[in-house]
Amino acid sequence: SPVHSVTLTSSFYVSQTEVTQGQYLSVTGTNPSVFDECGEDCPVENVTWHQAADFANAVSVEEGLNECYTCTGSDSDVDCEEAVGPYDCDGYRLPTEAEWEAAARCGEDTLYSGSVVADDVAWFALNSSSVTHPVGNKSSNACGLHDMSGNVWEWTGDWYGSTYYESSPDSDPEGLSSGTTRAGRGGCWAY
Repeated sequence: SPVHSVTLTSSFYVSQTEVTQGQYLSVTGTNPSVFDECGEDCPVENVTWHQAADFANAVSVEEGLNECYTCTGSDSDVDCEEAVGPYDCDGYRLPTEAEWEAAARCGEDTLYSGSVVADDVAWFALNSSSVTHPVGNKSSNACGLHDMSGNVWEWTGDWYGSTYYESSPDSDPEGLSSGTTRAGRGGCWAY
């Protein structure tokens, strides 16, 4: 807020689904999920922003790409910082809030990512039975992306700022340069 137009001048990729417990386990050797009984096809959750950034680095290394974060420590004690600006790294990284929103909207003006009816596209408080569910079982948005409006919250690379959009750039916004918490988007099984 306030509603405003944003131009993204670089292309970017996002996964069709949230990172699964199986994917996270295969890359990191750990599964921090509270809902681990849900299975390998369920989204990994209970992951800090730092763990998400460290996961992105690990996938980058596996594929011979540059690491977008500088991280020290490991597992739940990892501490990461952006190594370069989000638009300057060719490795895996968390999307900016603007990229996340562009992916979630996919050119549509719907209340939820892919529908005006939450139940069509999201696991949330009224239909989740208070647990996560395997990824990709709800309808996708027009870009083929699933679960952007529910199941688990998703981290972005941006620092959270309640007034940031009042003066943010119209082209390639990168979020605040610092803050106290990173911005999460999308809703979850409990909301």
